[in-house]
Amino acid sequence: MSSYGRNGRKPAQAPGLGLAAALLLGSAANAADQAHTFVLTAYSNGAGGASLVSGEYGAAVKELGGHSHSFSVDASTVSTNRCVAYSVTKQWDAARAACDAAVRDAQEDKANLPTWMSWARKRHNDYVALAYSNRAVLHWLSNDMTSAAKDLAKAEALSPKADFVAHNLNALHTRNGNAVAQVMVAPQS
Repeated sequence: MSSYGRNGRKPAQAPGLGLAAALLLGSAANAADQAHTFVLTAYSNGAGGASLVSGEYGAAVKELGGHSHSFSVDASTVSTNRCVAYSVTKQWDAARAACDAAVRDAQEDKANLPTWMSWARKRHNDYVALAYSNRAVLHWLSNDMTSAAKDLAKAEALSPKADFVAHNLNALHTRNGNAVAQVMVAPQS
């Protein structure tokens, strides 16, 4: 899974990619098994990101549960990290709401880009794809394979070369009874 770093406070600068958190929502026996697992992606430099990176998922839920002015500055990052935190802690209703909000917020961020920032659309495609990919994992965890496949297809259309998309597509296509979902550290790019 890839995790991104975002900085919504600097619109003149392209958001950079960051590091992801690590968590296992099941047990994977070895690296080969991990190739067939679903991954959730979080923003390490957003609200709750440090807790997600350190594996303190309860703390991330607490951090993300409040309403802070800083949450409104980058709603897409907050809703994405909420989606991951609630999914990892198996708070399914909250995860569904957060994952839906993450998709909506990422789409709005992209749609609201000023025309002079057209160069940033590719990066924003990645953010929307990330939200769809996370929601696909939630659908898979909820045994809704049709919705998982639809969301992954949307993610692939937006960001066909993203590692998190390829990883989750592979997991969906090789899905078996031993498949798990995890959040793992990804290299910065």
